[in-house]
Amino acid sequence: MGHVRADFGGGVRAVRGAAVVGLEGPVRDRQGSSDEAKLKEQSGALVTGLRTAVVAFTAALGAGIALLYTARTYRLTRRGQITDRFTKALERLGSPEIYVRIGGILALEQIVQDAPEQAATDAARVLGHFIRHRAPAARPAVQGPEEPGAAPGDPLPDSPEADVQAALTALTRPESRTHVDPREPLNLHGLHLAGANLTGADLTRANLSGANLTNVTLTRATLTNVTLTVANLTDVGLYGATLTNVNLHGANLTNVDLYEANLTDIGLTGANLTNVHLSGADVSGAVGLLLSQLASVRTDGKTKLPDWFYPRTGKAGEPET
Repeated sequence: MGHVRADFGGGVRAVRGAAVVGLEGPVRDRQGSSDEAKLKEQSGALVTGLRTAVVAFTAALGAGIALLYTARTYRLTRRGQITDRFTKALERLGSPEIYVRIGGILALEQIVQDAPEQAATDAARVLGHFIRHRAPAARPAVQGPEEPGAAPGDPLPDSPEADVQAALTALTRPESRTHVDPREPLNLHGLHLAGANLTGADLTRANLSGANLTNVTLTRATLTNVTLTVANLTDVGLYGATLTNVNLHGANLTNVDLYEANLTDIGLTGANLTNVHLSGADVSGAVGLLLSQLASVRTDGKTKLPDWFYPRTGKAGEPET
């Protein structure tokens, strides 16, 4: 009887185990299918993301290449336009008609102001050569004895021709000098430029040695590192101008108006200062200035002279009595 019960219990357990095993099988199959589906879904998402990234990268690369191509095309087109403008301006400069030449000068001025540095420098160089070609040469201040029977020279003009004045204005505008290579200084030495209007001009690093600048207007002009040795500046208006590191050795400044001008580190060795107007001007840093040169200058209480001019106090504005 005990054996029968034991066998019966073992059979029940066997049947129960078989049932459990039978149930676990489908569950495991369903879990495996679910994991495989999730894996496939994740793999698909990864592939899709990778494809999207590749497409985006390709699009960005294409856009970059297109942008570079567009920029290169723009530069080439702009260079061609500047070359065309330059050529047409040069053709106008050679015209016998003065208004056509002035049109060429204005065209070159636009190139100087808005073209890249090299093109601006080339245009400025052409304008400089134009001035040197069109303006007459200055005559020496001291003429030697004329030979018997020698014909007097032709009288020089009191003011520049209209095309020369236009070129001077175009070449010395502050906005024009900004784009020009500083290694390309303005070379106007030895020219007759009497009566020119250079109001507000930027003459930085200009060479005006030996030039005739009689009656030239330089109001509020900037003259920095300018060479004016042996130049004739008779009756020049320099009201409010800035002269820094200017070499005026041997220059003629008769009747020059330097009212409220700022003269820093200027060289006045041997300069003629007859009747120079120094009211409100600062010449305290002048080099080579002698007491004899100050004998006929016009000053006021605001004029600043070198310290040595006031030997007792060493202070400007308190001269020794």
